[in-house]
Amino acid sequence: MPFMSTKKSKIQTRVLIAATLLVASILSSVLISMLSNQRQSFWIANRELTPGQQIAATDISKVQVNISAISNNYVPAEVNPIGSIVINRIQRTSLIATQSISSQNEAINSAEVSLTIRAIDLPASVSAGDRISIYLLEDAEAGAFPSEPELVLSDIYLGSIERKNSNFGSEAAITIAIGREEISDVLRSTTYGRLVVVKLNG
Repeated sequence: MPFMSTKKSKIQTRVLIAATLLVASILSSVLISMLSNQRQSFWIANRELTPGQQIAATDISKVQVNISAISNNYVPAEVNPIGSIVINRIQRTSLIATQSISSQNEAINSAEVSLTIRAIDLPASVSAGDRISIYLLEDAEAGAFPSEPELVLSDIYLGSIERKNSNFGSEAAITIAIGREEISDVLRSTTYGRLVVVKLNG
């Protein structure tokens, strides 16, 4: 009968559509599972990296990351960031964002300088990555009125700090990133007196 034939055809069509949707759903699930488990190597920071620092091989390492959990804004392992300049603070063990580093010549106008600071002139709570200012306290001559503290560097990032003890008292070695035109002034200030580190909050 034509009626029965038409009804059977409709049933077969529905079964075919249902089977197609089922297969598509299974394939979609498999594809999503494969993508969610896909991993790729990216760079992370081994230590706190602050603006002005130049990235060295010891500053970074590779880590496997599930790429479905991150965006495309991080530096993959096939891109070599060594020699790039940090322009935004990068926390220790965090992925290196592409917008946090630069290889442009205009950004490479900085240098890292190491300074020795007396422990008494360094806040106990200061740590790498903190914002600091450095003041110069000039040695006063006998009987002379002490001069006003002089601001040497304002609102910079502390790159690294190493506290140590010696037989002659406690001191610390700090590393800061500054503009190349500031190097002479900073080094000259170390011959006039004490350098005092002030931690900036907020």
